[in-house]
Amino acid sequence: MKPKSILSALVLGTAVLLARTERALAQENRILPFDTEIGVDVATKYVWRGQLLTDDPVIQPSATLSWKGLSLNVWGSIDATDVNEGSGEEYRLQEVDYTLSYGFTPTEGLDLEAGFITYTFPGTGLYTTEEVYGSVSLSRLPLTPTLAVYYDVDEVEGFYVNLSVDHTFQLTEKLALGLGAGIGWADSDYNTVYFGVNDSGLGDVSIGASLDYAVNERVSISAHVGYTAFADDDIRDAADAGYGDSSNLVCGVNLSMTF
Repeated sequence: MKPKSILSALVLGTAVLLARTERALAQENRILPFDTEIGVDVATKYVWRGQLLTDDPVIQPSATLSWKGLSLNVWGSIDATDVNEGSGEEYRLQEVDYTLSYGFTPTEGLDLEAGFITYTFPGTGLYTTEEVYGSVSLSRLPLTPTLAVYYDVDEVEGFYVNLSVDHTFQLTEKLALGLGAGIGWADSDYNTVYFGVNDSGLGDVSIGASLDYAVNERVSISAHVGYTAFADDDIRDAADAGYGDSSNLVCGVNLSMTF
């Protein structure tokens, strides 16, 4: 694995700074100026943008610090079995991602976000890579559309675009049902690296649902199910050959806490 990039150093430096600030403010008995969220997701498999990366149960913890629109997230994926160890990988921690982002609402119903993501793959022998991204959401519409554009600035040097819609139904004061669907598109550089297909085109198509229960103001639990497949025939065939399956059903449960 190559040395950490400048972006990785920036993200880790931000995490250290925020942690020191939290400790100092706690010692002074002051209210923390940022929000903290920690969570863990247990899923039947790990699928990313339609690509089947682990065809066995996974545990995916995350932690996020947020302050005035600025957020730092650390997310990981851990194999719950030894499914990947036979390929020479060293241990079950397959991936750790760092995301530094800024979101704001210039006018009611228009939500904008931009950020940087560093993808690392401990023990797998895969190279670290990085993306910059931007997204726009229209949150006042009955079906909230979101357009997100990602550009890999490192190993891939290609674009991935996703258009999605979602809606949340508040069933009771504490119980909510979320429904969503999306479709991806990628350019030839992206598809060449991930699928060996030297052409741009539509990628993964996804639908999903979640049932979220607020235990109290700080703790929530949810169950979710999602299905992904590929729209393009060539990419579908390449996914079957390279990842083992081009269509996947994923189920999981999540526990999250804010403070």
